[in-house]
Parts: sequence; structure tokens; C-alpha cells
Amino acid sequence: MRNMQYLTSKHRIGVTTPARLEQWADISEDLVAAAVDALNEMGNITAHQCFTHPETLTEDRITAYALALMRLRECASTAGFDRLVNACDALAVTVSRLIEDRSCICREKCEALTRFVGHAKTMIQMSIERAKRRTLPVPEIHTPSDRVNVERNVHASI
Repeated sequence: MRNMQYLTSKHRIGVTTPARLEQWADISEDLVAAAVDALNEMGNITAHQCFTHPETLTEDRITAYALALMRLRECASTAGFDRLVNACDALAVTVSRLIEDRSCICREKCEALTRFVGHAKTMIQMSIERAKRRTLPVPEIHTPSDRVNVERNVHASI
């Protein structure tokens, strides 16, 4: 019965094995790359002159920024970057107001959209560093059958 419990324990949620850590590392690198790609897209959008001169900001540019923000939020959520997800949600309010009412466009709001890109890059870096610090080596777990073999070898040598 003890062997069965051990065998099923490997399949429980939250149990991390070396193979799972490697698999998670591959997946997380892809998720981080997708988030960075979405962030770079936002950076390209804010690099246009219309974000420095709010009167020239078009609805298409605001919509493109909103779509990139949604993509960044989705990538951040999938990657587990909760702080970045919350920041995206907060900024989405400003972006939706700009879409709904173009008369509220001002330099401060455009600067906030531009600054967000830099802050989001910092949040991603902090999340990556925090995840690296949390990753602990997984101890080697010996199965009960290993223990029996060791005991047999000890008894045989005595």
C-alpha cells in the first residue's frame, strides 16, 4: 500500500519533479517572450509622433494601443505576472476613455501611455528575477523499492 501512495503522489497538483521544472522553464520562456513581444509592439505604437502631440492622435492609433494592451495582459496573465495584469487593467480604463471620448485626450494621458511601456518592462524583469529566486532544487526522493534494495545489499554484505 505504501508503494501505491508514493506512485500516485507524483501526479498530485503542486508536486514538482525535475522534469516538470524543465518543462515549466521552456513554457515560461515562451510566455515571457510573448509578453515582451506585445510590449515591444506597444513601444512601437507610442514611438509615433502622435503620442507626443495629442491633437494628432488618431482613433486607429488608440485602438492599436488598446489591442496591444489586451495582448500584453493576456500574456502576462498566462505567465503569472499578477502585478503586470493589474497594471494593464488599471491602464485599460484610461485607454477605454480615450476611445469613447476623444475630447479628453491630453498630453498627460498620452505620456502615461508612453511611460507604461517602461514600467511594464521593469515589472517583467522583476517577475523573472523573483521566479528565479523562488526556484529551489528538488530533493531526490528514493522509492520504497530503492530502500528494500539497499537493505538487501546491507544484509548480504553482513
